[in-house]
Amino acid sequence: MDNFKKIFETTTPIWFMRQAGRYLPEYRKIRVKEKNFLDLCFNPELAAEISLQPISRFNFDFIILFSDILVVPYGLGKKVDFKENIGPILEKTNNFDELKDVDLSASIEKLEPVMRTIKILKNEKKNKQLIGFCGGPFTVLTYMFEGGTSKKHDLIKKKIKAERKDFKLLLNLITEFSIAYLKKQILNGVDIVKIFESWAGLLNKEDYNEFIIEPNRKIQKEIKKKFPEIPMIFFPRESKEKIFEFLEKVKPDVLSLDKEVPNKIFEVAKKKKIILQGNLDPLILIEGGRKLEDEVKKIMLHFSDNDHIFNLSHGILPKTPIDNVKKTLEIVKNFNETR
Repeated sequence: MDNFKKIFETTTPIWFMRQAGRYLPEYRKIRVKEKNFLDLCFNPELAAEISLQPISRFNFDFIILFSDILVVPYGLGKKVDFKENIGPILEKTNNFDELKDVDLSASIEKLEPVMRTIKILKNEKKNKQLIGFCGGPFTVLTYMFEGGTSKKHDLIKKKIKAERKDFKLLLNLITEFSIAYLKKQILNGVDIVKIFESWAGLLNKEDYNEFIIEPNRKIQKEIKKKFPEIPMIFFPRESKEKIFEFLEKVKPDVLSLDKEVPNKIFEVAKKKKIILQGNLDPLILIEGGRKLEDEVKKIMLHFSDNDHIFNLSHGILPKTPIDNVKKTLEIVKNFNETR
């Protein structure tokens, strides 16, 4: 952790969520080599090459492993597919009985190609730090119940209301799997881990405590017990005011922020020595021009009293112009040099 924190003494580092992906022509050229997206994630040579593409083009400060949060349900034996212009399509999960006999060790072994990708990147990353990740347990379960992306999330809400005990059993299973998966990533060479709890904003306060804070706290505790020096980034998206209890109980090293956060977060993070990450709107990155320039400078000033990693408030979008990415890095770099 000490070496990681030294980065912030003289600069604001920068990387983007989904920085390796569809907005890059070099990625699209590789994408056609594998018909199924998961096959691409499980091709170590291609996945490593994709992970390094944004480093070669933009020299971001961190590499993020090219993979997907939905390798977890795949590892648990569920069918997972990705359809162009639709997104992920999963074999739906209905209850704990479907997964109660799962052998976690055997399930983790199904993700061995991801570990081979990490080993390649470990040897090729040079002076960069490599970020591994998994989805937050609630977020992964949301996809598993809904069978993919959902606007209303009716099935997960119904499950919580009608079969809370069964839901908790499933959540505990995903949490244990996530802990084992992250530990194995660390053992194979990642320097940092991130937990993407993308659907945290769906829940009221009671459910948020039980289904967001508790599983994420358990992940933090178990990873730190074995790897105390590994920095952990948490992204409980759209938590709003509930974020303060998350900070208190989960104790992240880095908190990734979406575009709407309480102003008090800056003071609290500084007091608790939590690094903040964020939070440029990906739509502004697409728009570019003076609006982009003004927003990047505004964020740099807004975060200037905190240890800060410049990033987006969510993943980079496929239509993002490469010149706008380049311009953002230039503004951040120039701001670093003049502060």
